[in-house]
Amino acid sequence: MEPVRTIDDLQNRGFDVEEGIAMCAGDEELYAEVLDAALEEGKEKIPLIRQLYEEKDYDRYCVEVHGLKNAMKSIGANHLSEAARVQEFAVKDNNLALVDEGVDALLTEYQDVVDALEELMANQ
Repeated sequence: MEPVRTIDDLQNRGFDVEEGIAMCAGDEELYAEVLDAALEEGKEKIPLIRQLYEEKDYDRYCVEVHGLKNAMKSIGANHLSEAARVQEFAVKDNNLALVDEGVDALLTEYQDVVDALEELMANQ
């Protein structure tokens, strides 16, 4: 994987940086702050989402993946936003087999996003 030293390097990790900056009123500094907040949130949310899934607390799981969907859309991590959307609607449709199929990929993808953001912040 390509190293992440600048915001533009996030493109190589699947981020739509232009969209993320646009979601932050075109302000790259604000985007950097939002990325930092997403990093910190991710460190907390990954284990929480896993725990909720393992406990089969699908109501809270649905709330968390809904929030993840929106948070990732706001930073241009559209691939993760879409994976969270699929999980959210799988729960809403009571398609727990689809939840079971997708949860590991979702959490792996989320960890990849957190890792990329951590690498970026270490180089700031």
